[in-house]
Amino acid sequence: MKSLASAIALSFAFATMTTPVAYAEQAAAFRTAAPQAFTTDELQRYGLSSADAAQVADLQAQGYEVQVMTPEEASQVTGGQFSSTQWLVIGLIVVLVVVAVAAD
Repeated sequence: MKSLASAIALSFAFATMTTPVAYAEQAAAFRTAAPQAFTTDELQRYGLSSADAAQVADLQAQGYEVQVMTPEEASQVTGGQFSSTQWLVIGLIVVLVVVAVAAD
């Protein structure tokens, strides 16, 4: 039981040390453009359908800001999802706990 508690404590310590680093890397690589209002014609030239352009215009009228991003910038936005590094850390923690439990 003592080794299980040690493994859990070690895994939590490792996770708390690596998570801020992962977020810092994402924040440094991401940049935002200055907000501006787009017309529906501009949005359609950008590639949005007329329905999507109308929805964006409606959101802008409600006070939302729309930002245009390159595909590279958009790929860095995770929207609250875990990155590959975070999944690897979680997997490592699970393996450590399973090994500690199996060793008892």
